[in-house]
Amino acid sequence: MRLFNRVEVAIKAFQNRKFVILLSENEGEADLAFPAQEVTAATVLFMARVASGLLCLALPQKRLRELEVDRLPSKYAVQDTPFYESVDSRQVKSGVSATDRAATIRKVINGETKPSELSRPGHLPLLGAEPLGLLKRDGHTEAVVELCQLAGVYPGGLLCELVSDSGDMMNAKELKSLAKRFKIPIVTVGALAEFVRSSLPKREA
Repeated sequence: MRLFNRVEVAIKAFQNRKFVILLSENEGEADLAFPAQEVTAATVLFMARVASGLLCLALPQKRLRELEVDRLPSKYAVQDTPFYESVDSRQVKSGVSATDRAATIRKVINGETKPSELSRPGHLPLLGAEPLGLLKRDGHTEAVVELCQLAGVYPGGLLCELVSDSGDMMNAKELKSLAKRFKIPIVTVGALAEFVRSSLPKREA
């Protein structure tokens, strides 16, 4: 039950517009995560400076199809990370500033946005979550979308890999230190997956 308590804390964090650290046991890596519907320029700036990895927006594949965003070819892929085309809102300037990226994120999740309103390639990489979510693929992409759904917010989330000052991915000690410094809860992808599986009977009912 301790794992489920951590999941509940993470859900509450998303409901309260706060960050969560998502740790993948399989990959041995962690991402800083945040609900897309609450994004601001300050959010983007914090993630870029504190996590310093690649900032991506994870969405259900259905939403990407609606926006006519294509999945990137994977002929030489060594991992199954579901990357799609990167985009910019046509209304932004450079596309790379924190303000511009926040504006693009808001544009992507706006249900009124048309495919033609997004230029590509852009400065916001997109990820497409497996339709069956964590029941089929236990990745950061599915985890952040699932966490958004559990929190009752728009099913799209920001992800940015947590890289240490050494240039390597943050280790357990560094993650705990970061979590304590900024009061960010840590939850594993595995714990989220188990939580989802445990709730299936309730969902079907």
